[in-house]
Amino acid sequence: MSRTALVIPAGNAVSDDLDQSGAGRDGTIVVESFIDSQPVSHAQWATVVLCFLVVLADGFDTAAIGYIAPSLTALWSISKADLSPVLSASLVGVAIGALLAGPIGDRAGRKSVVMGAAVFFGVTTLATAFVNTLTTLTILRFITGIGLGAAIPNCVTLVAEYAPRRYRSLLVNATYCGFPVGAAVGGFASIWLIPNFGWHSVLVVGGLIPLILAVFVAALVPESVRYLVSQGASVQRVKAILSRLGDLGTVPIKRFVLTEAAAPKSNSALSKYSHPVT
Repeated sequence: MSRTALVIPAGNAVSDDLDQSGAGRDGTIVVESFIDSQPVSHAQWATVVLCFLVVLADGFDTAAIGYIAPSLTALWSISKADLSPVLSASLVGVAIGALLAGPIGDRAGRKSVVMGAAVFFGVTTLATAFVNTLTTLTILRFITGIGLGAAIPNCVTLVAEYAPRRYRSLLVNATYCGFPVGAAVGGFASIWLIPNFGWHSVLVVGGLIPLILAVFVAALVPESVRYLVSQGASVQRVKAILSRLGDLGTVPIKRFVLTEAAAPKSNSALSKYSHPVT
């Protein structure tokens, strides 16, 4: 199998032989330079839009308990204070999910975690629609929070990795905006859903949306190229993704590389070079 997982330190002789598009005369392509040199492709726009929508669904489901709280207090004959453990459990779950998201994404891939998190909090949100006790609600909101917390960091990372440098700040910030937009959309939707279909409907909608989005992410969003290169994926696999972003030229490609800026920081000289996978 071909080697692909090489990280070039700045100023290295290999990196100095690359043109502005990241292509070298020896068949080397620097991933970041190539992405920065290309116009934003359909695949990149699909990544941005779908990650934004996953973050939007995240905001909807995070705020969902607030939409249904008045109905729960009336139907279950409980006070607002009784719902405090539910809110706390959800936030604790979000914190745990956010802490786990990075390491899991480094091992499994950003796209895989985005899909898994969307499916996870979609299923658990759907399950929450059928609870009838405060204890069960608290447990499910905690579990749901883990998925909610894991989705956003990996969505933002995917957008940052595929966005050309000149648009990166704009697209990353736009992706973050999905969360408050989702919370606001959920508030407006609940005004119509709850009187017509009951409090369960908010959670059913909140559960179905991320499940549908996960299917589109699986079909349209490419896996992180930086992740693939760092894991020693084959040249053919990386080439198939980057060819969706722009013209790779006519020079036979021997390897894809990452710049030092994209590599994990380490004091070890060995960390500048990843291990080849055969």
